Formats: sequence, C-alpha cells, structure tokens
Amino acid sequence: MIGDFGDRNTDKSDSVPEEMTPENWTKSRVAQEVVAQQALERVGAKLETHNLLVLVDLQGMYLGLHEWLSKRGFPIDGGLVLSRLAFFQIHDVFERIKAKTLKSPDGPFLDFEDLLKQIEQAGPGGLIKITPGSTYLRVVPQFELFYAPSPLEKAEEDFRKYLKQGSFEAQSQQNKLKAGILKNRNFERDYAAYDDFISKLKVNPEYSRSGKGFYSFFVGPKGLQNFSEKEVDTRIVIRAMDTFYQHKADSLCIVSSDQDYLPLHTRAFKFGIQTYQADLAKFDTPDKIGNQIKKLGPNSLPGRIDPEWPLRIIIEAASKPDMGHQQWYKLAENELTALCEMHNDMNEFHLSPDFLPDGKATLILSKPAK
Repeated sequence: MIGDFGDRNTDKSDSVPEEMTPENWTKSRVAQEVVAQQALERVGAKLETHNLLVLVDLQGMYLGLHEWLSKRGFPIDGGLVLSRLAFFQIHDVFERIKAKTLKSPDGPFLDFEDLLKQIEQAGPGGLIKITPGSTYLRVVPQFELFYAPSPLEKAEEDFRKYLKQGSFEAQSQQNKLKAGILKNRNFERDYAAYDDFISKLKVNPEYSRSGKGFYSFFVGPKGLQNFSEKEVDTRIVIRAMDTFYQHKADSLCIVSSDQDYLPLHTRAFKFGIQTYQADLAKFDTPDKIGNQIKKLGPNSLPGRIDPEWPLRIIIEAASKPDMGHQQWYKLAENELTALCEMHNDMNEFHLSPDFLPDGKATLILSKPAK
C-alpha cells in the first residue's frame, strides 16, 4: 500500500470501513492469489512470474516535469504533484512493457491480474473463467531511483565562503539560490522541490531502492561554474550488469535521455534479458529524443502525459468514507484549482472546484457548449 506523504499527510479522523484498511486489503489480496493458483492447478493451467525492473535516472524527469508545469503556470509548492506525475509515467512504462510481454513469442500469456479481478467480482461461490492448459503471467514491477541529492546546501555554503566580494553576476546567482534556483550563463534550474519530490516518489510500493551520485561544481568570484551530475550513469550500468549476471529480472528498462546505453542493451541479449529505454524527460518534445535511443525501435518508449492523470491526482486527494475511499494526501486550494484547469485543457468534460467555508471542496462536472 501507499506510504507516508510527510507534510501532506491527511487527518485520518474520517472512519474507513474495516475491510478497506491496508492490513485487511493485503490479507484479501493474498487470499485471492491463493484461490487463483488453486483454480489454475485444477484445470491444468500454469502460472509464471515475470520480474520487471525499471532503473530511473531521476534528474531529467524532475526537470522535464518542472519545466512543463512552470510553463502552464502551475503552483509548484513542494514535490507532491511532481512526484505523482513522475510515478504515473513510471507506472505507464510498467503497463506498456507488460502488454508487450503478454504478447511475446514465448507466449501468448494471459494476465494474472485479470484473473484476480474476476475472483474479486465473482465473490464467494461465484464463477470464474479459466482456459485449460493456458499460461497466466504474474508481472512483478519494481523501480529504483538514481540521482544526486539536491546541490542547494553545498552551493549555499560555497557562495557564502567565496562571494563576499563577488561580481554582479555572482551576486545575482546568489539571490536566485535563496529561492532554490541554480543559475549561471548556460542554464537555470529550480531545485527547490527536488528533495521533497524524491521523498514522495519513494512512498510508492513499487519503489525498492536508490543509488546516489553527487554534483560537481565550482563557485568562484564569477559565480557558479562547471555544474554537472556525477556517478549516476555509472551506477545505473553497474546495477544493470549485476541484474544480468544474477538474473534478478526478466525485463529491464532504463529511464534516461542519455544515448550511451546502447552497448548495455546489446549485452543484455546475451543474458536472455529483454531491455527497453524510456526517455520520459522529453515527453513534451518527443522529436528531440536521441537517435541512439530511437534505434531500439519498439523497445524505445517515449514519455507522455495521459489526460486522465490530473483527475487521478484529485481523486487520490479526495475522501469518500461511505464508499471505502480514504484520501492519500492533502492538496492546497491553488493546486486543486490548477489541476482542474489542467484536466479541462485535456478533456471534453470539465471540472470546477466549489470551496466550502470549512476548507473542504466539492467538484462540479460539466460539458461546455461548443
């Protein structure tokens, strides 16, 4: 189940039906899997497990989403909305690779999750449909994050140390830094929400672990110089090779805009592991995806933003105890308003929030006249 959202945690005073608590949900899931496996055995069907590992170069995703939201005028207050969109992108990669795997030459396979849904809908004593002699595939997805922690604290120390008599350009950079923005003549990057974005991305149950690099930079009289992220790509390659040799995954996907991974994809073939690469950072500019990544053909996965995702964030932040739905986190009023506007830009039916005196809100659904 979903984890701790820290400063966005909700007041759990609203009662949740006992059957919908995380503990009972887990028990119900385990029971469904036992019933499903027993049913498969009775009709001579098989169950196979496919482990899917996604290695995420995180900085590019953060910067891409941050730029996209900023251009839309979205109020970025911490990393919550950024992290939910990033997770949806990663989950979308899970689903696309799963769909390819179900149709692979080793199959075809039937989806084990579909069988579990049948069991849930049928209830005790209900009927479920299983094809005798078929093979069901249980895809187990996990993602790992690779990043250098935010450079802001170290940069602030260096600016204080070296820029007492700095240039006008350096002083301007230092003022930007107070707002969480690293700037020099070549770029401007807002890292104010980066650490919070990372921590909130880690609350998802599919997250397994992280690999950390570092930022290399120099601050001198002229301000910030030579800024770059170090060790992240190397750690991804090492982790991938460990996975190949230990056969810890059946499919592996690298999420990165970097074009240097082609030899790694080639090597994976010798180990019988299917690999993919997803450039999720360029979801808004797919024409800029590198040619070396495009050479992977159907194993190159471009990023996207699904029109349903803004509403999904709103639903996750909504509470409906009588229907067994408890909100996962809190949204600010300006975030809810901006998410409704984002949804309306992408969908035919529009949402508008109605804020109540007690601070809560309801949503009004409408279809504007053409």
